Amino acid sequence: MILDTENLVIDLKSLSRGMNRGVFIIPFKKVKWNIEDVEPIDSQGTLELAVDYGDDVILCTGSLDGHFQIPCARCLEPVGFSISEEICREYTWSPDPASDEQREVIPQSGKLDILEAVREAVLLSIPGKLLCSPDCTGICYN
Repeated sequence: MILDTENLVIDLKSLSRGMNRGVFIIPFKKVKWNIEDVEPIDSQGTLELAVDYGDDVILCTGSLDGHFQIPCARCLEPVGFSISEEICREYTWSPDPASDEQREVIPQSGKLDILEAVREAVLLSIPGKLLCSPDCTGICYN
């Protein structure tokens, strides 16, 4: 399996029918996360992928591990948090408008963009109100 680790795009020509597996080092600082107030701490993280390439559907599952930071909920100083989040996304060659299942359409380019699925894993890992310390006095007192 060939994955462009900066753009998180899988080359479908590199996949064989059935299950494909890979572990990739992702250069976190080069990925365009486009998540407000969230920045990677580490220069890289790990993405484990299992891609089941079927006739009608491609199922991508796996996990993303790494460290990011967001502003403290009180004083706005950067606070780190770890993520270890599962990824699961289905893609299809031909969508069925009558179906209730939400599947992304596989582009004819032969490139499968999984950035949104990985970005979703980061979003789901963001803590609600992360504090730099339990006794943080907030921005008004600094």
